[in-house]
Amino acid sequence: MTNEIKNVPELRFPEFNEQWEIKKLADLGYYGKNYSFSRASEGVGDIRHVHYGDIHSKLPTKINDENLLPTIVENKNFEFVECGDIIFADASEDYKDLGKTVLVDILDSKIIAGLHTYLFKVNKGSASEFLINVTKTQNYRKFIKQRGTGISVLGISKTNLASFSLYVPSYREQKKIGSFFSKLDRQIELEEQKLEKLEEQKKGYMQQIFSQQLRFKDEDGSNYLDWSIKELKEILTPGNKEKIEDKSIYNRLTVGLHGKGVFHLEQERKTKDTRPFYQRYEGELIIGKQNFFNGSIAIIPKEFNGYICSNAIMSYKFKDNINSKYVLEYLLQNDFLRKNEFLADGTGQKELSEKNFEVLKINIPNSTEEQQKIGDFFKKIDELIETQSSKVELLKGRKQGFLQKMFI
Repeated sequence: MTNEIKNVPELRFPEFNEQWEIKKLADLGYYGKNYSFSRASEGVGDIRHVHYGDIHSKLPTKINDENLLPTIVENKNFEFVECGDIIFADASEDYKDLGKTVLVDILDSKIIAGLHTYLFKVNKGSASEFLINVTKTQNYRKFIKQRGTGISVLGISKTNLASFSLYVPSYREQKKIGSFFSKLDRQIELEEQKLEKLEEQKKGYMQQIFSQQLRFKDEDGSNYLDWSIKELKEILTPGNKEKIEDKSIYNRLTVGLHGKGVFHLEQERKTKDTRPFYQRYEGELIIGKQNFFNGSIAIIPKEFNGYICSNAIMSYKFKDNINSKYVLEYLLQNDFLRKNEFLADGTGQKELSEKNFEVLKINIPNSTEEQQKIGDFFKKIDELIETQSSKVELLKGRKQGFLQKMFI
């Protein structure tokens, strides 16, 4: 609801009507002890640590499984993290992860706050589940960006962090808000697990199909023709090489990473980029020279027909009787990419040349029909993955909306 009195959020549970109080983070708890053990200290042991890098990259908002955390070989008289404690990452290479938080929800654990972290022990009159979600709001992110210091590596001091101002409701309302977001986080986590399972299933199918452990049959139930090893230059031809002189009138296209055939679209703009640019067309294979081995490869869809790419991106057309989806999925295999990394040239930023790309070898069915079946099979899996990914993003967007309206 939208309340006419001040210091209340736009959206609120109906049983609450008191104003929220403004407080400092220091009013809600105090700092515990953290330890500066690096990755070199990790190994078989009884003690687990929360490393700031894991907060950045892989830990969920609420840690309720200690197996998510690495063990260390050190064994001293540590101050262990308690259930309900919050751990802040005090360093990062960018503002996105600086000040990022996790809440430990495990009883009687042997967990310590590790390198570049602050352990914050929440007072009994405050709810950890409420406070952890405050650190997901735009106000908190704005504060971190204002108070963070550094150039190549950013940091925030305990004193600055403790000065963060926030509006706080009654303990009962804090608990209800915290419980609401915990349920929403759990729903997102379950949907993310479904997405991960689909992606793992696809990897498994890729391994079995491209190694021919798993084969499609023809209409009579018989095997198709044998497969052949071919260099890419046997199945591809170079894309358009006519330079675009006035780049300002075209939309610019680049290809994303992560091995998912993802596109990044840069909106129409004037550019001072002096590199040659070429027009690209629907159905062409485009490859990032510097990031091919990270999965920078995709096929241009209809909606990006006629967009331009710089000469940092290679482009190829498929010859007749070659299924483009089959080739794309073969090239995106992690094992294939790792095996061929040695072909990248350069001493600094290495990149793959057209010459080296064209001699890459793939195993391809001689039957166009089998290629088609394999391509269609992966297309259906990709559609399932895309649907599930959209569901996860929708839930995350809904959470952001609630964070915007349920906090001040």
